[in-house]
Amino acid sequence: PAAAAPAPPLPAEEGVASDLESWLADSELRLPPLAAAEDASLLAEYPGPLDEATYTASRGWLLDYTAARAGELEGADGGARLLWRLLHLLVKHDGVLDGSGGDAAASELLSALAEASPPPAGGASGPHAPPPAQTEAARAGAACELEALLLAGRREEACEHAMGCGLWADALLLSSHIDAAMWKTVMARYAAEVSVAGSPLATLYSLFAGSGPGVLAPPSGATESPLAARWAENLAMMLANPTTDDTEVITQLGDSVRASWGACAAHCCYLLAETPLPLPDGALPHAEQPRLQLLGHDERQAARGFPSLHSIRGTELYAASRASLDPDFDDAGIAPGLLLYAHVLLGAGEADAAARYAAELERRRALGGPLPDGFDARLRQLHEQLGAGGGATEGAGESYPAAGEGQLADGGGYPAAADGYSEGSAALAEPLAHAAQEGYAQEGYAQEGYAQ
Repeated sequence: PAAAAPAPPLPAEEGVASDLESWLADSELRLPPLAAAEDASLLAEYPGPLDEATYTASRGWLLDYTAARAGELEGADGGARLLWRLLHLLVKHDGVLDGSGGDAAASELLSALAEASPPPAGGASGPHAPPPAQTEAARAGAACELEALLLAGRREEACEHAMGCGLWADALLLSSHIDAAMWKTVMARYAAEVSVAGSPLATLYSLFAGSGPGVLAPPSGATESPLAARWAENLAMMLANPTTDDTEVITQLGDSVRASWGACAAHCCYLLAETPLPLPDGALPHAEQPRLQLLGHDERQAARGFPSLHSIRGTELYAASRASLDPDFDDAGIAPGLLLYAHVLLGAGEADAAARYAAELERRRALGGPLPDGFDARLRQLHEQLGAGGGATEGAGESYPAAGEGQLADGGGYPAAADGYSEGSAALAEPLAHAAQEGYAQEGYAQEGYAQ
């Protein structure tokens, strides 16, 4: 199947950034109108940033939001709708997606994967490969030879003979009384010879045999894993029947489906494998960047454009759900997306929400560790614009701070507030001022913004 086509990049415009990386790298570049197609109520109502308390308190809103987003994507190719259904289930079931429990939560997860599964190519031929033609006399002769080998005490040779003659029940029974290595050998050959390659049944039997990530290996002469064509069904089989190393298999399945089904399908796999969100490494080419940075947005593509605001919110939700179970979950890679989101909020007149994100970004910055080039400059710019407050009136197309002071072009000026903050932001002024002073003093940045 053809991968779902990514959204075309916005037309190049002088002075406007082409993607998140270029926007971070050059603080003079403006943003394109990322909020132009956004429902204005979402920017106002979304309860971010999602710390533990906000995430817990906002579950009802987040359930409605993820369900509505999945509904909007009805019929979308490439796993986009499934991705939002998985996010919905993450919220609903406290961050746990387990298909093996036999309960209602497992049924919901497996049903979502089944609905995302395309019909097998060539029709429903079944998971078993047709057995080789064999006469009744040949079968009887093979059984007699098996018996003779066992009478002579040649158990391993008898097991090999049973496999060679297609006597799989005999081979499996014998191998279980030899050793684990022989049993795995029989299981692997059984999966390869009896089951259709890439079928969920073949996948499960191969994992039972201990194949691990080797189950993804393309057949001779092919470049794509046989599991890719039925990736959602194979995910369901692995989640319903857990085996050793299946998390790594799910992760690598995501790598395999990225080329043929697109980033959303890959990200469904990464989400189910609980993949972390590390910061990108500017020294690496795009193709070697971390698997997952923003859900539904492919940072590994050269012409990747900007992430959607839904992408940033969905990633923040994923990170919050994982962190609720694992406080050490690495979500550092979402910081550039949150910074972008804060600037979009401010450009759309949502100063209170932008100030909350500024506080969260300062908290993350204070943790130390590497940040992308240009991150500090754009965060400082956000502080300056929030502090300026009344530099423009609300409304699309109206005035913005002059070039060099953090110009934006995202559908609206900054809220008029003579004292720098609206009443709703006043409670944030003191902690933000302290954060800004602590974070920027050593770099010689101005400290006036919030203190006023």
